[in-house]
Amino acid sequence: MKHLLWALIASLLMISCGDFYQFGEEPDDWDGVSMRITNAESCVMVGDSMPLGIEFSDTSKIGSPVFWMLSDPNIAKLHNDTLHAVYPGAVDIMAISGNGLLTDTCRVRVIEKWEAGDFHRWHPSDMVIYADISIDGKPWDSSTMMVGAFVGGELTGLAVPREAFGIPYAELRIWAPTNQGQGKIDLRCYDRENFRLYVLRDDIEYDAYQTLGTLSNLYPIKFER
Repeated sequence: MKHLLWALIASLLMISCGDFYQFGEEPDDWDGVSMRITNAESCVMVGDSMPLGIEFSDTSKIGSPVFWMLSDPNIAKLHNDTLHAVYPGAVDIMAISGNGLLTDTCRVRVIEKWEAGDFHRWHPSDMVIYADISIDGKPWDSSTMMVGAFVGGELTGLAVPREAFGIPYAELRIWAPTNQGQGKIDLRCYDRENFRLYVLRDDIEYDAYQTLGTLSNLYPIKFER
């Protein structure tokens, strides 16, 4: 039903007198051409902006006009071909091209902003992990990726890059209301360059009396798709 509604809206836009959008005069040579949105399964953090992309099966169509639509302007906004994340939730994107003959849709997830608040003021106990973090087999790039620890679905710590004696490592200090009994820790990595969210459930139990990893034996945290 949702796709039918989107199709109806798209058709209204295409037959409008130009108040919203009007496709340019193009040769009618779109038979057999398909297109797809390249942002499928993307994840964008509130406050970030993601360029939208299209791939055509016929490379000669690259650069053709594309009209973009969003299902919920409260979750994200559009500016030309860029999506701006506003509020956590899921939003559907529709692309229209080929004189209105081609359409594609995909869903994008918007997540809340991870902010390094005063965790220690609200949670008196902490657990520390000295880690070697990798994403898809490559070293963690702290300039484009955030790694957060979640306990009970709540952000309780963010990884910080450190270096000692020429050894780079990540320090992940996880805060909680009590020393033990908080349950398992979910580790998540947000790649703000490629707009991906990785989730690692490594069966780590919160225990403020335990430290994982040392400088000579870092705890491996491996995020993979």
